[in-house]
Amino acid sequence: MKRTLLILLFTVSSLSLIAQDKTDLKSALTGINDWHKVKDAYAAYIINFPNQPEKGLTDVPTEKGTVKMHTYTLQSSNDANLVYMSSYTKYPNSFFPNKLESSEKQNEVLDNSVDGAVTNTNGSLVSEKKIVFNGYRGRMIKIALEGDYIIQMKVVLVGIKLYLAQVIYQKEDEGNKNANRFFDSFELINVKQ
Repeated sequence: MKRTLLILLFTVSSLSLIAQDKTDLKSALTGINDWHKVKDAYAAYIINFPNQPEKGLTDVPTEKGTVKMHTYTLQSSNDANLVYMSSYTKYPNSFFPNKLESSEKQNEVLDNSVDGAVTNTNGSLVSEKKIVFNGYRGRMIKIALEGDYIIQMKVVLVGIKLYLAQVIYQKEDEGNKNANRFFDSFELINVKQ
């Protein structure tokens, strides 16, 4: 009985501190803030951002021709992560006539995307882990940039479509919970294996 009373007292005092800080009770109890959910039906994925991101479309030159990269980007000033970004690129069928059916070809595309990210940022690859996400091959990578910044990326290849989620943070903020939450929120929709 005494233990139950102490737990109840602790809970009430914690809730009163929360109320004093004018923090939303639901957020305090569940640890969930109101993040902005992006559901891109065209690209067939969902991902959550801390605030509303900007939608963009960029032409990206490749050895085989130009592809369109559909992006959502959020620059943050009050977060451990300076930038949040997700992107989707569908390669033309002409790029891969075999539709990347072999694991070797899929790994080659993923390796090239990692190498391209490192080269394009003038960074150095700190870590690379091969992953399988919903049955599809991918990579989790970290690239070190000048000035003690890190780009952390999740790259997933679905057929001839490349999905990417990334955050940029200072090295001291590595492993921050918002980066993990961002990556964990990524979901594929209407995609059949």
